[in-house]
Amino acid sequence: METKTKQDGDIEKINKFTSYQLPYKFKIVGLVMFVLSFIAVFLIAIYLENSEYNNVCKRIASTLAILSLLMISVSREKIEDELIAKIRMQSYHYAVLGTVIFYALMPFINFSIESISSSMPNIQGSADVSILSTLLLIQILIFRKLKKAYNEE
Repeated sequence: METKTKQDGDIEKINKFTSYQLPYKFKIVGLVMFVLSFIAVFLIAIYLENSEYNNVCKRIASTLAILSLLMISVSREKIEDELIAKIRMQSYHYAVLGTVIFYALMPFINFSIESISSSMPNIQGSADVSILSTLLLIQILIFRKLKKAYNEE
């Protein structure tokens, strides 16, 4: 009986974390932030080209762009129901799959293009492999925890 209570507690914690969404207004805030940060990247490249702060400013602007897209992603819709929840889950699923496939194939595509134009091509992996590995590891661990909590294992 005690393990059932612990499992229910685990399920409740995970559901509370995964069901958290920002209010709908944050979609608009995120969109405005994204447009501004996108414009800022280009302005920084033009006006701070030779500045010592160029890299820092570009990193800040690109990080704000990513955070604004995350804000849009986790914001509620005007009408939030089970269909929207299912569509959101499917979109995350396809986004992760597409990203992993993209980053797995890009070194080979780059190598193919480089081998056409260069006599000494070399293959280089993506610097974001650690991020993708972490993403997939977290997904696997949470899946196993939820599966165990729901007594499916």
